[in-house]
Amino acid sequence: MKAHLEGIKAFKSQKELILNVMAKYLKIDDRKLLEESYGLYAPDFIPVPYPNTEGMKISFEYVAVTKPEIMKHRAEEFVDMSFVADLDEGGFIQKLYSGK
Repeated sequence: MKAHLEGIKAFKSQKELILNVMAKYLKIDDRKLLEESYGLYAPDFIPVPYPNTEGMKISFEYVAVTKPEIMKHRAEEFVDMSFVADLDEGGFIQKLYSGK
């Protein structure tokens, strides 16, 4: 989880590095396309990524088409927020973004 959080921080704060990584691994040399892709995805990487249980409702509805019993459950039953919570409450994320 720490590596994931550090990756989010890098994505948001080291644009040139990330564009180079994207170019290398996606095998794309079109700078405009890379910039547009970066701009499209950067806002979606939130600094403190608690699971979005509200957003999971759409997935539940999709699964319910073939497995209606899923609607007997709540999204919270399928996530563990403790990984992010421990790092958030322990100050790791704040230190990551404050540079201290």
